[in-house]
Amino acid sequence: MAITLDLSHLPLVLTRFDGEQTLDEVEEYIGRMDEVHARRQPYVSITWMRRYARGSEHTERIGRWIKDTEELTREHCLGVAMISQSTGFRFALAAIFLIRPMPCPYLVCGTWSEAIAYARAQAGKGGVELPELASPWTELA
Repeated sequence: MAITLDLSHLPLVLTRFDGEQTLDEVEEYIGRMDEVHARRQPYVSITWMRRYARGSEHTERIGRWIKDTEELTREHCLGVAMISQSTGFRFALAAIFLIRPMPCPYLVCGTWSEAIAYARAQAGKGGVELPELASPWTELA
């Protein structure tokens, strides 16, 4: 699978994009994230963008879902830390968010330690405690 979504550490959501995602995988990811929103409880997310399909269909579908869930995200997502080891990708993502900001606090960073520190801080602001957790991705430890 090119998208893995780990909900076993809720309220911490862990996602890894690694490869050429199919539209079916994108739909499965959206469906599982819709389950997170349906809980109507605060959460934080760490997403590792290791490798990501940049096809227009993928971008359009994810964009539509982000727009459709904007209010739920604003209400329940305490923050998102996006990890990319590509400085070019981090720059492009930051530029996109200048034009269309995310509906929740976010950080675009390059390491697990930055991401988990941000996630803990955002969770704390919302009165949510996160489990102790080392990087679940051995390549990113």
